[in-house]
Amino acid sequence: MERNDFIIRKKIYKYMLTGVLTTIALQLGNVVDAMIVGHLLGSLGNGAVSASTPYIYTLQAAAILLGSGGAVSLAVLLGRRELRRAGTVMGFCMLFSILYPLIFTLLSPVLVPSFADLVGATGQLREMILDITAVYSLGMPVLSFALVMAYLMNVDNHPAMTARMHIVANLTNLILDYILVRFTPLGIKGAALSTILGYLVAGLIFIPLYFKSRNRMVTPAFKGLFKDSELIRGILKNGFPNLATLFLTVISVSLINAAVVRALGNAYFSAYAVGNNTQLIVQMFLNGVSSVIASVAGVLYGEKDYYGMRRVLSRVVRTGLLIGVVIMVIFLIVPQGITALYGYDNPEIEPQLLEGLRIFSLSFIFFVLNAISQNYYRTIGQTFLSTLSSAMELVILKVPLMLLGMKLFGFRGLFAAIIISELLAFLILHLIRWVLQLAGRVPQKGFMAIPERNNDELCSFTISGSDDRAVKVSEQIIDFCTGQGADPGKATAMGIATEELISNIGRYGYRDSDKKYIDVCLSKTGRSFILRLRDDGLPFDPVSFEVPEHEEYNITGLELITKLAVKITYMRVISLNNTIIEIMDSKEGKEIE
Repeated sequence: MERNDFIIRKKIYKYMLTGVLTTIALQLGNVVDAMIVGHLLGSLGNGAVSASTPYIYTLQAAAILLGSGGAVSLAVLLGRRELRRAGTVMGFCMLFSILYPLIFTLLSPVLVPSFADLVGATGQLREMILDITAVYSLGMPVLSFALVMAYLMNVDNHPAMTARMHIVANLTNLILDYILVRFTPLGIKGAALSTILGYLVAGLIFIPLYFKSRNRMVTPAFKGLFKDSELIRGILKNGFPNLATLFLTVISVSLINAAVVRALGNAYFSAYAVGNNTQLIVQMFLNGVSSVIASVAGVLYGEKDYYGMRRVLSRVVRTGLLIGVVIMVIFLIVPQGITALYGYDNPEIEPQLLEGLRIFSLSFIFFVLNAISQNYYRTIGQTFLSTLSSAMELVILKVPLMLLGMKLFGFRGLFAAIIISELLAFLILHLIRWVLQLAGRVPQKGFMAIPERNNDELCSFTISGSDDRAVKVSEQIIDFCTGQGADPGKATAMGIATEELISNIGRYGYRDSDKKYIDVCLSKTGRSFILRLRDDGLPFDPVSFEVPEHEEYNITGLELITKLAVKITYMRVISLNNTIIEIMDSKEGKEIE
């Protein structure tokens, strides 16, 4: 019997679909915001939205740090079955997602005009920037809390609910966008206000539903938040690469925006803003694909399921590259469709913008590879590599190359430099990773940088959940245990219990009798044998399940394993049932009666 990725593959595409839907919903609001503003308020309004991005990103820093870092920490802790600590992670992230943006709300009378001065904009462009940043400063505590909860809900068995929350938020946002910008005197303030109100409405609907859900595994804990300093460091460490990416984006965008405004003027800056905003279209799909790494591979990493992680990464890379190629072809063939979406209305500069978009599209493949690298290395705890990739991609390489490109080749040079910076960032990162692996500072060889398999693993395979297969698994489990010198009585008990658990899962955990697949993994840690059964059936705990009175079912094996086991646990993680049995192979274990 061999292991396959049937169960994990289904979860990859389920989480990938919801991840793409989530990022589409999330980014579509920003994309259509810019489109509505461009059509109703002109290219200058579009430029104001782009110029305000660094300040808005700074306001979102806590949401990015706590959301991404908390999600990875939560996934790994769920993989390790540490529910209490997972609750502390959720409580910490919820609390500080509100406290951080409140500081900016209180200081907004000083910070908002200071930012407008930093951009260097004048006249109507400056007034629009002031309006956007002031509204976001007031409403960011609501937006930040909703975004953090979306990250955490996604990991805790609710990816579909997360996607629906983003969809409702952005549908509300877009409807209000048009109404407030078109029919009220709020103007560009209405575009910012609609985003806040969209997430307020969605949060009030879906966050209470999450806390009422029976599929939720984590309960937030607020007492003793600072007692577990290791846990807090883990959240910050896991979220740091994304936070660094955010601030590096702020630095990069601020420097390049200011350079374009001063060197080329407001007209070219508005054209560049269109190119800048098209990145959101790319990110809608590619960030959704790479988000699977944190939500699914994070749990598998906590479980030390390295086979599963390899399958996740392989499929994410292939899917990401395919989507990147498709989007690139669209940009190459119909760039004028992109400019039309944003209501760009300067015929003198538009030919240069179309050429720039075609050039820019050639960077999408490298963008995919860099995004996947950053998410993957962050998930396996290689924070340095993840952060280094972001730093090179956004500032160290991108800013100097874009400024040099603009100086040498004008407006077109800005876009050509992006291709070079993305390619160099990928090549240099993996050269450094290779050097660190040779020096022994990064484990294993190759891109994955994880072991081929868990060193404690004795056997791992996938079976169909039928009674005849359960008998064969029982025999194999007994053989593996006795081969490791286990007490014959305990080896037999483990085999019998495994047989009955698999039969229980196959009989009661699935509606479709033809699609029963169960991953079985046996490992030995110290003096303990640990058996993990994983299936993708209905939420079903085979240990506590009570057989209906009209059915006859022998539970002698489960009674036996209850007497011998040190621990029997059940959890539903990433919408998979996980049953863990641990038996101590020593004189300290209970004797068979």
